[in-house]
Amino acid sequence: MSTNLFLELGEDSPLSRIKTYFDALQNSADEYLFAIDVSTGQVMLSKNFLRDFNFPDNLVEDFTAMLTPFVWHDDREILEDAMNELHAATPGVEIFCEFRLLNRDGEYGWVSLSMTTGADEFGAPELVAGVIARMDLKLKADYVTGLLNRNSFQNALMRELNSSPDARGAVIFVGLDNFQLVNETYGHEFGDNALKQLAQDITNILPPDIRLYKLDNDMFAFFVADVYPEEIEIIFSSIQLCMREIRNVEDTIFCTASGGATFYPDDADDVITLMRYAEVALEFARQKGKDQIAFFDSDYYERWRYDLGMQNLMQNSIARGCEDFFLCYQPQIDAKTGALVGAEALLRWYDRDGSVVAPMQFIPLLERSRMIIPVGHWIIENAVTTAKKWQEFMPRFEISINISLYQLEEHMLYEFVKDCIERHQIDPTTLVFELTESNKVYDWDFVNKQFNAFHDLGIKIAMDDFGMGYANLAFMKNFRCNQVKIDRAFVEDILNSEYDRNIVKHVIAMCHANGMEVCIEGIEDEATYIFLRDVCDADIIQGFYFGYPETEDVFVKRFNK
Repeated sequence: MSTNLFLELGEDSPLSRIKTYFDALQNSADEYLFAIDVSTGQVMLSKNFLRDFNFPDNLVEDFTAMLTPFVWHDDREILEDAMNELHAATPGVEIFCEFRLLNRDGEYGWVSLSMTTGADEFGAPELVAGVIARMDLKLKADYVTGLLNRNSFQNALMRELNSSPDARGAVIFVGLDNFQLVNETYGHEFGDNALKQLAQDITNILPPDIRLYKLDNDMFAFFVADVYPEEIEIIFSSIQLCMREIRNVEDTIFCTASGGATFYPDDADDVITLMRYAEVALEFARQKGKDQIAFFDSDYYERWRYDLGMQNLMQNSIARGCEDFFLCYQPQIDAKTGALVGAEALLRWYDRDGSVVAPMQFIPLLERSRMIIPVGHWIIENAVTTAKKWQEFMPRFEISINISLYQLEEHMLYEFVKDCIERHQIDPTTLVFELTESNKVYDWDFVNKQFNAFHDLGIKIAMDDFGMGYANLAFMKNFRCNQVKIDRAFVEDILNSEYDRNIVKHVIAMCHANGMEVCIEGIEDEATYIFLRDVCDADIIQGFYFGYPETEDVFVKRFNK
């Protein structure tokens, strides 16, 4: 490395004249700085060039030739064109370009290059000043709230962890619950103003030595040294209170927040792991019902990792045309005659080891990730294909297909179903759509509108799992359907419980009075079946007594007699 650039440059070099300023800048800047003497071609470099690219000296003769090997091969022409443009540009014109550059970690990242030529007293080009900035470091603050961003948070947390071998504390993530609805309802301008207000309110209630950071989307973060869980809960309670009201000129709306916290060094002692653990804890709080804080839990983390692994496997399966998914069919029997009248199509999935995964393990993951939309298309296509084949020897055979709320929110579902019916030339009155996850319904007008469109095609609509969660009398009042499916919880003890007997009899009578048929699920013995048939006047029976869910080939062998 050069020890005396003045001697190498000469006293009259424009680089010598700016060296004092150049040194001051390079000591306080994250960017890579360079200056070029137009007359000699000499280039003065900031120290980080030597550190990150192993350049031999602060002063080089051919800057472009030395930098090019570190530029992504597809982008090298961009750098060459920029340097050529610089040589032809008049003083004062900025030359700007972006390309990928190898970093210290051996990875390519985007950088921006900006150069301007300065003129001497006669107007002739004399000196080029240039800056190369990593694009991921250029923005250190969130432009909406003015808070420092994720990169700044990581750097600050790293300094905290390195400040002492005995450093202890907690990392806390705060996420706004359903904030997307605020943007959708009131517009993004209102949403941005709300984030500004919340950022200021939270900052005001935090202790003076705690800095709030803005992470991605609607998530905030901070860390606290030497803190106990009880103290974090007190801080979070204050945050919850200040977030209750989001104000603007015309409206006051209410917003809740969930929090996730993890402790260092007990849970982890590095930045990346701590941030991941805090985010997992935040997800845990949301799954528990939102508007609360949860602490990192290793058991939940292992479940979360397992679920994430399953999601990845299912995504790969979907990309291969739902290769590892298959349908089973559980028979539905006419309660009066005992004849087979239909079947419910039930989704199953093979894990990587070939074992069948329980539906309650993977279907919620499909729905939360919205993968249920492409899988739902696959279910409908295959169930309709199967039903059409079976109708060759059972003309009025009905097939029941579960439809989740997430599928209803997909704009193309109706067109897909209509096209599927037309392609397979199936009678739509032999199809039954059952609404699942009814407890998540907040807009019954929307749900009824979507199902009415299917009903107009001739498809029957069913209410699934009556008696579970929100599927009760209020459900029947809000949801217009052709069929009600009573959950097994009401019939498993019906022979011994007068209370259960009365509920089932009156629900069936009420449904019949309103023109709805009733399907009873979970029938496992003959005595229960006879009681439901003779005393309760049930229409359709479904349960292990008449058959387990079976694959298409097994189902056909059993019932094609």
